[in-house]
Amino acid sequence: MHQARLTPDAPSSEREIESAERAASCHARAILLLPGLLQTCRGRTGEGAVLTALSVAELGAGVTGAAVHGIGTSAAGVPFLALGDLWTMSVMDAALENQRAQRLLYVPRESLTELAQAPFSGEVLSRPAVWAGIVGSLAAGLAVTALTDGIETGNSGKRPVIFGREVNSAVGYPLAGAIGVGLFEHVALAEEMAFRGVLQSSLARSYGETPGWLYASLGFGLVHASNIAFLDRNQRLTYVAVGVPFITLLGSYLGLAYRGSGYSLAPSVAIHFWYDLLLEAVSFVGDPKNSPLAVAWGTPF
Repeated sequence: MHQARLTPDAPSSEREIESAERAASCHARAILLLPGLLQTCRGRTGEGAVLTALSVAELGAGVTGAAVHGIGTSAAGVPFLALGDLWTMSVMDAALENQRAQRLLYVPRESLTELAQAPFSGEVLSRPAVWAGIVGSLAAGLAVTALTDGIETGNSGKRPVIFGREVNSAVGYPLAGAIGVGLFEHVALAEEMAFRGVLQSSLARSYGETPGWLYASLGFGLVHASNIAFLDRNQRLTYVAVGVPFITLLGSYLGLAYRGSGYSLAPSVAIHFWYDLLLEAVSFVGDPKNSPLAVAWGTPF
């Protein structure tokens, strides 16, 4: 965890100096089209190679899944969702590095590698705001799910269906867990870097820390309102009336955790990851035959 610049007259940190040197070494914007190329261009070869390799693998998996199972299936939807998050992550990382180079206020200083490790870091998870946030948000998420859609348990314990195929439980459950860990790492990093790292910090610089937190939280909820396009018509009103306000409140807590840690992204990334993963795990265990990993692609994670 690294505290951001909180006052204009604070001395330059090693991260800011390093970012300024890297930003000056490569200005090409076109290479942002492929995740990892800009990071490689700026000398971060390890992170760049990982991002590029993942993007190629996810693109290939998505195209193959679409060809074999259809574009509207989870076999295509999951890899393409991960690829979209990977691209967002890469672009937000470049933007944050540029902002650090300019010594702007409230810019998080963690590297991509450090953020990827945050959900599994004892230093991060031991913070009360993090572990209590995970427990509280999960309990609230389960309560909202139970009240709105209900939690299916009719197929609990049965063989899971993954990408259109029923598989042995000894293979299917660990596979679903591995897919969930990989996917929600993408989601947590991309959304926290975008909504907290870039949006909330930019608004805090323009309007003050509290208005910046409020506006970014509202933006988080409004963007997720677009999920109604993936819902059945009879679910849309409930989602707008209950789901969107809940997501906005969740975003406000993530914003508080971010601000309260000196604008370190590690706490909000960890909370976001574990909330998504554990909530989906409960849903998968309860109904492993009709999860988002089964066949049809519905609401994004």
